[in-house]
Amino acid sequence: MDKNTLNNLFLCLTSGLLLGLPWSVTPLFFLIFIAWVPLLLLEEETRDQPNRYTLFNYAFVSFLLWNIVGTWWITQAQWFGAILIMLANSLVQALVFWSISRVRTGLNIPLLFPFLIIWMGYEHFHEFWDLAWPWLNLGNALATAPKLIQWVEYTGIRGGALWIILTNFAIFKMVDIYRKRGLGSVVPMGVVTVLLIFIPVLVSYQIFDNFREEGETVTVALIQPNLDPYTEKFVPERQVQHLEEFFRTADAICDEKTNYLFGPETLIVQQIDERNPSASPYYRQLKDFQAKYPKLNCLIGVHSYQKAGDDVPPGSRYNQKEGFFYEAFNTALFLSPGSEPQFYHKTKLVPLFERMPFVQYLSFLGKYSLELGGYNGTYSLRQETYAFVSSDNSVGILPIVCFESAFGAYCARNLPEAKGFICMITNDGWWKNTPGYRYHYNFSPVRAIECRRDLVRVANTGISALIDARGMVMARTPWWEKATLKGRIHLRQGRTFFARHGDYLGQISMFLGIILIVWGELKRSLAKALRRKGKKL
Repeated sequence: MDKNTLNNLFLCLTSGLLLGLPWSVTPLFFLIFIAWVPLLLLEEETRDQPNRYTLFNYAFVSFLLWNIVGTWWITQAQWFGAILIMLANSLVQALVFWSISRVRTGLNIPLLFPFLIIWMGYEHFHEFWDLAWPWLNLGNALATAPKLIQWVEYTGIRGGALWIILTNFAIFKMVDIYRKRGLGSVVPMGVVTVLLIFIPVLVSYQIFDNFREEGETVTVALIQPNLDPYTEKFVPERQVQHLEEFFRTADAICDEKTNYLFGPETLIVQQIDERNPSASPYYRQLKDFQAKYPKLNCLIGVHSYQKAGDDVPPGSRYNQKEGFFYEAFNTALFLSPGSEPQFYHKTKLVPLFERMPFVQYLSFLGKYSLELGGYNGTYSLRQETYAFVSSDNSVGILPIVCFESAFGAYCARNLPEAKGFICMITNDGWWKNTPGYRYHYNFSPVRAIECRRDLVRVANTGISALIDARGMVMARTPWWEKATLKGRIHLRQGRTFFARHGDYLGQISMFLGIILIVWGELKRSLAKALRRKGKKL
């Protein structure tokens, strides 16, 4: 192996490690501000090589290391699915980075412009196609430092990606100037770099210090049952016992002043017919409990279904016992006194585990979803309700189910205008005691800031918490313990700039990125055609 190859491997592996560490060792989040520098140096070294796939190969190695270091914990749930997710994500990332370099050389423009536009556009796209996996979107590296990113109420987490990319390029430029002209020439670019780092921090602290809690308060109570999803939660014979224990605990913490009771994702495992919920003994049990407390609103996670008509949607399941097709949903159920039950369906589903990608085009894929803790099957992502409202229409609740908390723009888009709060339900026990459940928890404060609403986080096991609209934790539970929380949260009103306008940075970038890629390829093709014509002449 020659010296250049060793140097290139060192650069790509260094970038991969620096990119992955903020997701696995969260106090090292600041490494993301230098993580791209080795890859940028690598692009400069390899872009003129005869083999046009050299950069792609090195980039794939780098991104694969990023995915392994940042998301290795997926293997705790299903090693085969974890490998597929990491390989697919690494391939897509390498293709994007390679395309950025091709655009740069094809159009003969500075790398910053296509990198900024195309990468941010890719991150936006990566949140709504069937292989959506936004976990490693750059801005998420800052999720552990909510005081530094209070401006996400205006930009969403994509503003973090913008900050990270600009800072990396400034540092890369400093390194490049130092290599070519020496230390003395670095000072002007060093000043620019310092400003890039500290101005967003100062703006964030200014917003944080000037923020004031407002709105009436309500009393909420939540229960973390702490059921092992592999050995307890999905055992049918124990469902009655689990529900009885939940309601005994609820009786101990609820009183006539309690306004809301929350339970985690899939608290009720047996499927509830949404068109006839009272047929479920567990639903009737929930209604009977609620009747004991006239002011009590209940929000819990359930499995639900709707029978399919003559037109069977792709990915539907078949009930062999009763002979009908049906759509299965991972659902949040809301019961407000005096009103009909409201069902919210989880629509951002984990690829391979909860929904097979592209099943709407290749319906036979629906039966191949991967097993997770003895439970499998493709869910439907059809949605009818985007927010819950109280019986008197005075309070709106934004529901978020598990993986959806990684999709900031999707969550903010559903935020109701009425006064209210956010409730996020989850089951983080799949990932055991790894960085997986801890990083998933870190998304919740960011969603609270983006929407400027207090947030109630309810986990089967993991971390349950009460979080204020600044992303600050008011109370939280420990890991892997049965626990309850009770407290007061504010009902804030209105929609933030980000909630009103969505991921405008990502949308604009994706539009411009497509133009850049097409323009670059057309110019490259035209140049080849002219060269061939010149040779013939």
